[in-house]
Amino acid sequence: MTQNNKGFPSGKAGQAALFGLLAALSLVLGYIDRATPLTWLLGGAIPGIKLGLANTVLLYAVFLMDWKASILLMLTKVLLSGFMFGSLSAILYSLSGGALSLIVMHLVKRSPRIGSLVIGGLAVLSDLLLWKTHPHPAGQVLWCMILIGIAAIAGFALFFVIRSHPEYKVMGVSVTGAVAHNIGQVIAAALIVQTPALLYSYLPFLVGIGAAVGCLTGFVAKMVFHALKSPGF
Repeated sequence: MTQNNKGFPSGKAGQAALFGLLAALSLVLGYIDRATPLTWLLGGAIPGIKLGLANTVLLYAVFLMDWKASILLMLTKVLLSGFMFGSLSAILYSLSGGALSLIVMHLVKRSPRIGSLVIGGLAVLSDLLLWKTHPHPAGQVLWCMILIGIAAIAGFALFFVIRSHPEYKVMGVSVTGAVAHNIGQVIAAALIVQTPALLYSYLPFLVGIGAAVGCLTGFVAKMVFHALKSPGF
């Protein structure tokens, strides 16, 4: 079996094996996501919060596969996870989030520093939106504003880290992908249930959470690529 310049199997057989491995990994991680919800983080105020481990498989696909294969992997993950663990609405939400996340990650891969700036800007806007809707925040709202503020700082800090150390570019792609996935899901939910209020009452929280989780999974992915001794990461 031949290998490409990134140290991974190439050719139809090698790519098929890699596809199967990532697809199986996404199902296992999807089950873990559903078994370990993080709603306790905010006292149950924001339902449906998960680590999003299954979505990190798309991050690996962006770097290890071409765009056609990554799209097919995303569709496979969404459909199999939806039929095995979710429902039709879950499939629609996951499809919207996965599609937007994949598009954004492929674009940001070309310039990860811009992606980190976009995340910082989105977090700032989210904080301003929360401040406008809750001029005197307290309790859970105040906690979420602090979380989003930290996400904004992390986004701008990541810009300078990537500029000085290009090997951290996978983190920029990871963060933008995680946030884009949450944005896609909330937009789909707002359209399906016809509740535009979700865009300003629910989305700001998920921007901060997505940025935090994206940093974590991006760092793990960077370590994985380094352990595999893949050049270019």
